[in-house]
Amino acid sequence: MATFTGQVASFAALKTTIETTLSARGWTLENGILSKSIAFVQLIATATELRLQAGTGQAAAALTGACPQSVKLLSFTNAPIQWPAVYLLHVFDTPDEIYVVLRYNVDRHQHLNWGVSSMLQIGGSGLWCSGTFRGDVDGTRAGVKVYIDTNTGTQLGAAPYDGFGLGFFFASIAGTYHSSFIHCGLEGAPAWRTNVGGNTGDLLGVSHKAGLLHALPSQFNQATVLLPIDVLMARQAQGQTIVATLAHARYCRLDHLDLNAPLIYGPERWMAYPLHALHPVQRNGVGWPIGGQHTGTFGIALRESP
Repeated sequence: MATFTGQVASFAALKTTIETTLSARGWTLENGILSKSIAFVQLIATATELRLQAGTGQAAAALTGACPQSVKLLSFTNAPIQWPAVYLLHVFDTPDEIYVVLRYNVDRHQHLNWGVSSMLQIGGSGLWCSGTFRGDVDGTRAGVKVYIDTNTGTQLGAAPYDGFGLGFFFASIAGTYHSSFIHCGLEGAPAWRTNVGGNTGDLLGVSHKAGLLHALPSQFNQATVLLPIDVLMARQAQGQTIVATLAHARYCRLDHLDLNAPLIYGPERWMAYPLHALHPVQRNGVGWPIGGQHTGTFGIALRESP
């Protein structure tokens, strides 16, 4: 594993940096497509976005078995990115997981990630991808806000009505622009699972972690606990199956943390990042219909190489 950081002045520069770095660490770049084993992804950069399209194979310059939805980083109209921006690239190969963090405008963050599930017997390739935005979000809309669903204390997650899906399978069942997907063969033929809800074959979001995330940080010593990111899929007869557990990322709360310092747990080092932007007062975010330009104290911790 390795962590890389630097500055970029455009999405095109970030794309080149990612491709160059991964090409030196076991990935193959051919005809604009990055591949390694069963993972195939294509990065597409414009002046306003960096889009990630995932697939199950490659035919010349085209992905095969492409996910019907893409994910992306986006410079949106009501809060455009002021370049240069800082990138942090976390690269892992046991299993293969890639995490791209873009820090811009002092305190804002966007994320673009992909990897391969290590769960056995789930069918499909197990390739997953996630990003702050889904590919069809229109960045020129007046809204493009963060809505976090915490209505009952047992619900939790991004409700992407007009913008932020936030990625990391941090989704509620509300909204339409969810931005975390996985290729899985349970409940039917292998296919990309892009829906979030309660129907058979849907992804279930983060509400199964709601009680734990609402209880953090510890009231005893204000400690930060890192929670596994389990990707759940709804099964028949109200069953649930974990189809992926992200090996090198965790959910966390950012209260009382110094985001410039690593979290040390024995021999392990982790770096914590906001899902978008930190707000220590409105710590649970802002729900529909008001929304906000922050994610409270909800965050992500990524494993860092020693």
